[in-house]
Amino acid sequence: MLICLSLVVDAVASQPNILFIHMEDMGVQIPAYGDTTVATPQLDRLADEGVVFERAQVTAATCSSSRASKFTGLYPHQNGIMGFINHHGFRFREGVPTYVQALKQAGYQCGLTYKTGVMPESAVPFDFIGKSNKNHLTGKDGSNVTNNAIDNFRYFLKNLKKGSPFYFQAQTPDTHAKWNKPEFIAKGSEGWPYPEVDPASIKPFPSFGYDFVLTDKLRNLIASYYGAIQRTDWYVGQLLDVLEEFGLADDTLVIFSADHGPSELIRGKTTPYENGLQVPFIVRWPGVVDPGTRSDALVSFVDLSPTFQDVAGLKPPAYLPGYSLVPVFKGKPSSRMYQYSAYNAHTTGKSLYWPSRTVTDGRFKLIHNLNGDGKTPRPYKPSFIMADAIKKQQKSSNATAVAVRSNAPPLFELYDLQNDPGEAHNLIGNPDFAKIEKALRKQLMYWRKEVVLDPFCDPAYLEEFNADYAKAIETMAARIKQLGGAKPSRTGWHIDWSQHTPPWNPSPYTLKD
Repeated sequence: MLICLSLVVDAVASQPNILFIHMEDMGVQIPAYGDTTVATPQLDRLADEGVVFERAQVTAATCSSSRASKFTGLYPHQNGIMGFINHHGFRFREGVPTYVQALKQAGYQCGLTYKTGVMPESAVPFDFIGKSNKNHLTGKDGSNVTNNAIDNFRYFLKNLKKGSPFYFQAQTPDTHAKWNKPEFIAKGSEGWPYPEVDPASIKPFPSFGYDFVLTDKLRNLIASYYGAIQRTDWYVGQLLDVLEEFGLADDTLVIFSADHGPSELIRGKTTPYENGLQVPFIVRWPGVVDPGTRSDALVSFVDLSPTFQDVAGLKPPAYLPGYSLVPVFKGKPSSRMYQYSAYNAHTTGKSLYWPSRTVTDGRFKLIHNLNGDGKTPRPYKPSFIMADAIKKQQKSSNATAVAVRSNAPPLFELYDLQNDPGEAHNLIGNPDFAKIEKALRKQLMYWRKEVVLDPFCDPAYLEEFNADYAKAIETMAARIKQLGGAKPSRTGWHIDWSQHTPPWNPSPYTLKD
């Protein structure tokens, strides 16, 4: 026991490398989480050599907000990125610190492929950013995005300062819709063992509603998503092989995850349901985590900043609402009792604005739709193919009921995730679950008012933000019309949200949940 403990202490004290494999728009539709539609031998390999966390969740089912929470350890309204960046206008609050800054101060070299997903990028001062269409290793740039990402990781390691630990964020847009992008991997790439995905093998996700009837077009669409997962699996295997090639496998903490669940599909991206919030989270850390294990510990993306700082031997700031996962990696109980999410908006459009807050204890989950009344439609728009499939549902199946409720959500929703993982049966008002509902309402309000100081708790603020967002939609439409349909980001123009994102001040944040 003393020898094992000593190994763990030495591993942490020596500043291990960190490889964070971070995919886009990818849920838990892989064998490690019970979905065997396609084989993922490399992710299985990672799981066999590490631990699978069954309950990992992002802070908001949208790219920029999720990534901002990861980098800062703060929820969207705390760090300022409450919606999309670029011309949509959301930025970090001035002065918000990130773990990239902290790791660099601790002597780490930091790199990534693809994108940061946040603004300003000066808040995440990576030493190396490998763009998708550029191959720094070979100089042969082009559209084989995944091959480029692998070579750019190899290039980063080749140019690593001797003795310097590294943090590398390995990314490709493979699982970002549209999913049919086979050119991302060059033909004839070594080790490509994957067959074509058979659309006939596709089954409805639980989030679609029970007894959902798939159309042929929808089967083909979802098959292309699984094809992207296969490309992701190949990518993961190549990254692990590169670590072996450089003799770094035993000194590197590897985490595989994603920024939120799949888009295009009902109750996924931009929604507060599990298909949007739950992400894979597989951890390999030789000498620290027990290989081939599973954990039901609750993991939130706000836990990543304190975790990475802890791994580097730093003391995470006390104002962070999250918890370091290092003790959990070592087999100790988790400090986290609840998970929370705080979605506000994606890009600027009526169908993408829907402030919601959630809390779950791992089994029961409460959703608070801040503008919900069960009557007023949230003009949520999945893909045309998904919407067409919903219209073709037979009679009054549960699938149709779920689709209707998703389009006009009530103020509160309560689900038993253990017995109803598809969140089809709203338990609000059910006397058998009255105590649970009351307890989760109380916990959510405590977290919002006392821990993260959510300004949306104030009805006047919510009304003001609703009005400002409506104005932003009008402003965006007018600007696009003025530019003849061009993207405003090409001009440097953006919506101004500074009135809702004052400079960062950590002093009010003193409590955890």
